[in-house]
Amino acid sequence: MNEIYKEYLAYVKDYLIRHKGIESPNPLHPFRSRFQHSIRVLHWCARLAEGLADVDKDVLYTAAIFHDIGYAQRDNERHAQRSALAFREYADSHQMEGKFADKVERLIGCHSQKDRMRQEGADLEMVLLMEADLMDEEGAMGIVWDCMTMGNAHASSYAKAYYHIMESANKEEPNPMVTKRAREYWEEKKGIVARFSKLLADDLMIGSEYFDI
Repeated sequence: MNEIYKEYLAYVKDYLIRHKGIESPNPLHPFRSRFQHSIRVLHWCARLAEGLADVDKDVLYTAAIFHDIGYAQRDNERHAQRSALAFREYADSHQMEGKFADKVERLIGCHSQKDRMRQEGADLEMVLLMEADLMDEEGAMGIVWDCMTMGNAHASSYAKAYYHIMESANKEEPNPMVTKRAREYWEEKKGIVARFSKLLADDLMIGSEYFDI
């Protein structure tokens, strides 16, 4: 990671702290950090873009770092627009090159509109950013998320955690990814959860005549 990205990350972390957007407002999810999510999305962007020649990686990585800077304690339905504005303020104050800043701002502003991934002519940078955003907290992390959520909800049995995993991390859904590498990663993540869920069901004797005794 080059020094300029470290500077961006430090700014984003400070901004989120000052605007009280770094922690999840959901009392069941105190373990979720918007800043740590942004770091993981950056790393997913790097994984997905590796070896691709037609990607402006500087645009992609910068958008990944700033994509959630607009989170706050409330009204986060509009966080993408707030994030784009916050990035624009930073870009202007640091005299970023105009076309570069415009493209980064556009990616940030539309990153929540995941339906645009499949539109004809979608920029590859936009597709990769959205894929990376969706990839985080899935698979093994999704299982941990569900278990920690149930712990904070004071779940009274292992079975409650199992059923929550089945409704969340292991729910049936189509593969939303567009690029080949992202589709493969997604299938791998979902396979991990499906395998774990089956083993857990066996351990708990879900469906057994003894389960409800």
